[in-house]
Amino acid sequence: MQTLVVKYGGSVKEDFTFLLEEISCYVREGVHVVIVHGGGPEVTHWLTRLGHVTEFAQGQRVTDEFTLQVVEMVLSGRVGKRIVRQLQKFGTAAVSISGQDAGMVQASSYSNGILGYVGQVVEVNTTLVQDLLSAHYVPVIAPLGLDEAGQLYNINADFVAASIAGALRADAFILATDVPGVRESAHSPHTLSQLTETEALAMIANGQAVGGMIPKLQAVVHAVQNGAKAAYVVDGRMADVLHGVMEGCSVGTRIIPVGVTEGGVHHA
Repeated sequence: MQTLVVKYGGSVKEDFTFLLEEISCYVREGVHVVIVHGGGPEVTHWLTRLGHVTEFAQGQRVTDEFTLQVVEMVLSGRVGKRIVRQLQKFGTAAVSISGQDAGMVQASSYSNGILGYVGQVVEVNTTLVQDLLSAHYVPVIAPLGLDEAGQLYNINADFVAASIAGALRADAFILATDVPGVRESAHSPHTLSQLTETEALAMIANGQAVGGMIPKLQAVVHAVQNGAKAAYVVDGRMADVLHGVMEGCSVGTRIIPVGVTEGGVHHA
């Protein structure tokens, strides 16, 4: 039984449902799929509508108490439920939850609280996710977590998804975003088809990866270093992306542990 963890990026707009339709097709074939979603653009939209200024630092949203309340409402409410509706339109039973449910994502403060209620993943408890998968549901997870005192944190969705992928020993972690993959450099038009975890980290160290690609590479490396068999950075707006991953076709950028060469997620 294959298990896939898909990070469904907030940059993959509502109109682009190719990936969700593909997920539904593979779920009908018996593949276990977990979705972790972002939603940053929609959070910013609602903060603006409510007259609250959005601040960013160290690539993260500064999250005060008001912002945290909006993050929870938007991600656990509007975004998660919308994905559930779309999946169920394609015939897939899905459940919208967040990392705080059943103690799934245990968190701690990021940067000693400098960014407010921004957290980092400490540990993942996969019991609820595995129960939902066994009951033939697709878990749709908002990237929130709790610390030991019950404090809620807003956590980078890439790292929540990567941590869950590692904890589940997923056959593939698929980071769906709005770029075709990892480029050779910031100004290169060429997308790399494959990287080892070592090569991915080297791209960060030597400056080949910049901006938003840095946390994406860190996340996919984290996934493969902690149990996922492979990870992919793909354009979630394109049709047949999941088919390419499953069949080992050239799609996006595949990140693998050192020493692995075989491509694709093969059916048992």
